[in-house]
Amino acid sequence: MADSDKAPLPRHFWWYFVAGAVSWLGDGVIVVGFPLLAAGLTSSPLGIAAVVVTQRAAPMLLSLPAGALADRWNARVTAVATNVAQAVLFTVAAVLVAGNHIGLLSLIVIAFLADALGTLFTCANGALLADVVEPAQYGAANTWIRAANTLIAFVIGPGVGGLLYATGRQLPLIIDACSFLAAAAVLTALRLPNSRPQPARTGRHFLTEVKEGLRISFGPGPMRLMAAMIGTMTLAQAGSVAAIVVLGTHTVGLGKTGFGWTLAAGNVAAVAVMLSIGRLAKLRTSSAVLVCLVFGIIGELLLGTAHSGPQMSLGLAMDAAGVLIITVALTTARMRLVPREMLGRMTGGYQTLMYTAGTVGTLVGGALAESSGRLPYLVCAAVYAAVLATSFRRVRGLDAQPEPAAAPVTIPAQGAAAVEVVD
Repeated sequence: MADSDKAPLPRHFWWYFVAGAVSWLGDGVIVVGFPLLAAGLTSSPLGIAAVVVTQRAAPMLLSLPAGALADRWNARVTAVATNVAQAVLFTVAAVLVAGNHIGLLSLIVIAFLADALGTLFTCANGALLADVVEPAQYGAANTWIRAANTLIAFVIGPGVGGLLYATGRQLPLIIDACSFLAAAAVLTALRLPNSRPQPARTGRHFLTEVKEGLRISFGPGPMRLMAAMIGTMTLAQAGSVAAIVVLGTHTVGLGKTGFGWTLAAGNVAAVAVMLSIGRLAKLRTSSAVLVCLVFGIIGELLLGTAHSGPQMSLGLAMDAAGVLIITVALTTARMRLVPREMLGRMTGGYQTLMYTAGTVGTLVGGALAESSGRLPYLVCAAVYAAVLATSFRRVRGLDAQPEPAAAPVTIPAQGAAAVEVVD
């Protein structure tokens, strides 16, 4: 039975959702806040880029150990503690900025620590969802979470951050600190009807658990197929996103205002499409993936052949909606395949994959755009088509998912440890 046929999401999920939304707003504000602060400290493009790279480096380097820690520790306590720590960090940063006592190196350190804490929160929060809703509700819950995260962290948050920075350099940091405290308060009061006792630790080495994050994420069967699809698509789409400014302002010839409205319209439309396609939510995982790959191919072709802002917006909406729905479908599938006590490590493994692929894809997209502003989008469409062709038959394996009550089966791992996967 599809998620949409189950009971509606419970009230306590919406409190969990509110806590996430407040935290994502803080993340979105600082997406532009840190680069703008860096630009006020140095005129060197390399210095500004160092801050941005530092923000991406933290989740890429720390997601695996953060996932292992999230599985070792209580998920709610970890999520609350990381929010409080971020609030303290941003309060200190605001004081330094207000007193003109912050330099570029200090900003780089703060940016790294902020995203390191954010990475641990992501891993703990992903595991916490399993304590909030039933497995049958994972799909609906992930749909709302992914849609809100995209809209708040990548559309609303950066816009608010730019306005706040124009009012006062320290203001985005103060708002961030308040948002994290609010999220911590909501999570502290959150009811967890499906919470389970922490598994007893048997003295296993921490590095062994970190390696399990890789084995869980890239294990044989459906997990490996999902990792290959997500990694390839993330790399290709990151390349197209990296060149969007070149496409919009140089190739299509939009002004700054027109380009901004084009991006906003495309992103908002993508979220609207994702939330409104009820029939797609009822499809099997494999069917949803295949349909959305077609969405992505059409969207990238529209971008690669765009001659106007509306065509760009339509292309962005189709591509982004397709990717969002695929991400939700595969995240839900992974949560049902991986035992609750390993969800943190699974999240860490996929975070590492996505940030690494995104970084490589950004560099590739920039190189392709040097030849032609349209080339990254045509290449991305070709990559999506290749994923569709190579996975057309194998993707059916994503539908062979266990019932939530099935007993876990121990599968020998490569090494001393073993990984339990529901069968």
